[in-house]
Amino acid sequence: MNYDAQDIVQFSAQMGRLDLVSLLLAAIGLILVLGGLFAFMNFRAIAKNQASLEAKAVAEKVAERVANEYLQREMPNVIAEYREFVANSNVTGKSADLMATSQDEE
Repeated sequence: MNYDAQDIVQFSAQMGRLDLVSLLLAAIGLILVLGGLFAFMNFRAIAKNQASLEAKAVAEKVAERVANEYLQREMPNVIAEYREFVANSNVTGKSADLMATSQDEE
């Protein structure tokens, strides 16, 4: 047996091959990290945009539902008060114009 033979790691270190492998592994790692950051930022922007669109759609549905419930609940009272106002008022055209003008000035 010949014990003068070197193992492959010692031989590669002497030839400078391990430095090249280390450099290539570092470059691949850096590319993967930068790619991961880009993918994360891109995914975050897409998720934020989609969440905004979904929130807008849900808010519109909720606002419409709440407005309809309010109108259904309050409209009979408003109509009854208006009928009472019309039946009991002695408002002339001139006084109605004065009321409208004072509301416009505010």
